[in-house]
Amino acid sequence: MHSRTRTIARALGLLLAACAPAAAGAQTVTVPLTGEAWDATDSIRFESYLGRPCLYVNRGVALARGAALVNGTIEMDVAATPVTSFLGVAFRATSPRFSNVVFFRPGSSGTTEAVQYGPAFNGVGVAWQVYHGGSGVAWQAYDDGGANAVAEIPRERWVHLRIDLDGPVARVFFDTATAPTLIVPRVVVSGGTSFGVWAGAFGRGAYFSGIRYTPAPVTAVEAARVPLPPGTLDRWELSDVLDARDFTPATLPDLARLHWTPVAPEPEGFVLVNRYRAAPAASLPMDSTGAILADSVMTGKIAGARVVYARTTILAERDGIRRLQYGYNNGVVVYANGRPLVMAMNPGALRKGIGVMAPAGDAVFLPLKRGRNELVFAVVEVTGGWAFWARLDPA
Repeated sequence: MHSRTRTIARALGLLLAACAPAAAGAQTVTVPLTGEAWDATDSIRFESYLGRPCLYVNRGVALARGAALVNGTIEMDVAATPVTSFLGVAFRATSPRFSNVVFFRPGSSGTTEAVQYGPAFNGVGVAWQVYHGGSGVAWQAYDDGGANAVAEIPRERWVHLRIDLDGPVARVFFDTATAPTLIVPRVVVSGGTSFGVWAGAFGRGAYFSGIRYTPAPVTAVEAARVPLPPGTLDRWELSDVLDARDFTPATLPDLARLHWTPVAPEPEGFVLVNRYRAAPAASLPMDSTGAILADSVMTGKIAGARVVYARTTILAERDGIRRLQYGYNNGVVVYANGRPLVMAMNPGALRKGIGVMAPAGDAVFLPLKRGRNELVFAVVEVTGGWAFWARLDPA
């Protein structure tokens, strides 16, 4: 069994084990609004807002100390200020920087970007450009909007939020909704039991009050077993992380000098780099008018961005040309046997749209030789999710 598969199996086992002891009549626990009850990555303070005692998080994550919940219900009231950018809930966390997140964008109120789900692994930022549904870009389990939903998000008003967790499924109820505002069909395996509040990586956070949780036992709900798409390359090694300033797209570095970690795709078929490497939260270069400097982006040398190399081996029975379909977030250079074949960049705002990772549409023809061929991806991350996938056509 591949090491990554074993890791997922162990995490699933821990999840089920954590659920088993919970009693059907578990009591609701209210989390105190005091400093001793919370572990925060950044700013947190306790005060009153709109007439209610609450905590305020400007950026980052705050986890309820000692709270443990895999299945059950998380409830709280939330309030966005006139300048709030993001507010949300972190759950099944192993640490403040490794969790699943449901978050809300007041600035996108009334659109499909208002409510979003995604994992925040090895950092505060959510891989929302990878897990994104409801806008025409989808990954099987999320093709009905399982990572996005429409909601009206008011400012300067307390709004009730409830999340029901049941195995792989998360149901989100926002404000006065009696039906789920968002149903996440397959929560990404994280292996944690902590929960708390989330306010993004850029500041201008939000207020949270009445925070409580009710554990529940595991049920018979199971994640749908979806086979990997045909041709998916599923045995990869990841390098350590390089600063984008040291990145030269036309030339591979000495791969023997890099440190490598075996990895495998998520159930949807892509490698989620965030699971293994700390991702940046950088910005694109712009001119004085706010226009993206496309030529600078296409060098791959974006200030604050990071690059990781991924490699695998393709065995060919004979010399020939094979088509490789691929996807990425936010940029990629594809090399075959040391030769660069294609470079593509799609960070948010460079092209039309918001930079989400596509499940189809890009391909390159690989000049393969008989025997072993080394395929290398250089994957560039700016912000919003670090991932790639590759599918090889039959010979």
